[in-house]
Amino acid sequence: MDLEKVLGYGYAIPWCLSIYPSLFKNWRQKSASAISVDFLIINIVGYVCLTSAIFLQLFCWQETNDENEPLRPTVTQFDLWYCVHSLVMNGVLASQLLYGKRLWSFQTAGVVRMKILYKRILRATLAIIAISLIPFCVRLFNENLSNTNTLALCNRLIALKILMSLIKYFPQVKHNYERKKMRDFPMLCVVLDVFGSICSIAQLIVKLKQVGEPSIAAAATSNFGKIGIACVTLLFNFIYVSQWLVYRGHE
Repeated sequence: MDLEKVLGYGYAIPWCLSIYPSLFKNWRQKSASAISVDFLIINIVGYVCLTSAIFLQLFCWQETNDENEPLRPTVTQFDLWYCVHSLVMNGVLASQLLYGKRLWSFQTAGVVRMKILYKRILRATLAIIAISLIPFCVRLFNENLSNTNTLALCNRLIALKILMSLIKYFPQVKHNYERKKMRDFPMLCVVLDVFGSICSIAQLIVKLKQVGEPSIAAAATSNFGKIGIACVTLLFNFIYVSQWLVYRGHE
């Protein structure tokens, strides 16, 4: 097995596993009170954007020898299966938070009302997605679709995912701050996320060297989504670690 595949498993498996400690801990504690509903809903929308973008890059990209065509983003099957799995499991986590008493026999229910600010952000995001899809669907219907159009839509969706990743962490950080404890927050998720992010960036570097991208700038532009998501994940998970170090004395 080559290094690229090893690193692919190195980020796909930890990122896929990172949600299970939350599911298990909620089930064991009979409560999903440690999960912010704003974090969860925004996270799901972000994964819908990312899954759609990766699907388009993998299956709707047209092979061509035209030098004016944009570089194909360096995405793999690992990216797609990780996104699909994460989307499904976040749906399971949502069932614990929204329907914990009914479906999971939880003793207490989590806070299930989104704050007004995050509701507005969610609505604006859905509106942007709808507006971005209209010209793409028109070109697809008229069979006038090019890689430039596909990449433009994918970049918008990935940019929204990065924005969702930035936004989703703030309510969870604030939720931890208000509770002044990390007792029900599974730190194993943080370890898995950090390890997966490092492997994701490392795999991208290895693959870019193998295919011989013409320039660092071109490679970074076509793969800004993968780089951005990994960097945002690393940043906020280090914030979670700092909260755990500060609040563990309060428990």
